[in-house]
Amino acid sequence: MNNILVIDPGKGWGHFVSKMYCYQKLAEELNTKIVFLTKKSTQAEHYLKLSSFCEQVIYLEEPKKGIKNFFYNLRIFVKNINNINKFSFKSCYVFHPSLRYLFFSKFSNITETWGLGLKFQNFFLKRDRKLYKSFFSKTIANDNEAYEFVKKITSSQKIEYKPIFSNDYALRDTIGIIIAASGNEKRWSIEKYIEVIRFLKNKNYKKFLIVSGIDQFSDENLIQKEFENELDLIFSSNKKIKDVLPFLINCKFCIGNDTGFAHLSVNLDIETLVIHGDCPPQYYSKLIHHIDIDNPDTRSASSINQIQIEKVIKILSNFLKRRGG
Repeated sequence: MNNILVIDPGKGWGHFVSKMYCYQKLAEELNTKIVFLTKKSTQAEHYLKLSSFCEQVIYLEEPKKGIKNFFYNLRIFVKNINNINKFSFKSCYVFHPSLRYLFFSKFSNITETWGLGLKFQNFFLKRDRKLYKSFFSKTIANDNEAYEFVKKITSSQKIEYKPIFSNDYALRDTIGIIIAASGNEKRWSIEKYIEVIRFLKNKNYKKFLIVSGIDQFSDENLIQKEFENELDLIFSSNKKIKDVLPFLINCKFCIGNDTGFAHLSVNLDIETLVIHGDCPPQYYSKLIHHIDIDNPDTRSASSINQIQIEKVIKILSNFLKRRGG
């Protein structure tokens, strides 16, 4: 079996993870496994070890900005191509509109290159190996490029969502509270999350994984102080993703910010309630339950502050009733 190369740096690791069901379909239809070339920030090597369709993850050597780094960037460009040539890929699929990523494949030993074909990429791809028909094609709405591109490659009518991994439900004994986020525009207040934990405590949930960022130690302390000696709390601000995964796969469900961990939990077959602010919801899986602002047309960097605790508790309460407690 010849592996294929997929180049996808990802706009962020949550965005990268949200496309895994498309790549799983690609691997299944082509009867192969995928080697990913992506940015280190996706942290893909850790969670894709749980998948059946990923053979390996290679991290991109990334360029530096500025004309003074021209020769350095040229060396990096060649190094990325050399890393690709260590394998014997016959085909490559570029899920990014940049010419630079397309040229990695074109200047390597790979004989068959597929790409999005957006704007200038369009001139360097064969007609039957690109998503967009011409330089003037409009971009596909709602961030569905990967979905439509895989449909084209595999001649599929539809792609059903499939998680990358699913733990035995009998082993799940934890509730995930995802307070981590890439910026303040995606962070619901810690005081409101404490109210959510208190609500769940009153529903007799006792064990919680607090998924937090490296800058949220003080938020963890607030939670610890509030529920000390009452709940079994697992904190993660000092943990790497590989250390969080063994706890995350044991979650019954998660609730939290629209961040990479929320999309990762969905890809681990965990129902996840996602609180949205500056970015619109994604609808790729029924495992996602959206908690959004009342008027999406007014979305801004401060939108998440509009979402009141009463709304979240009501949605969470209905969610628990549907689950049977």
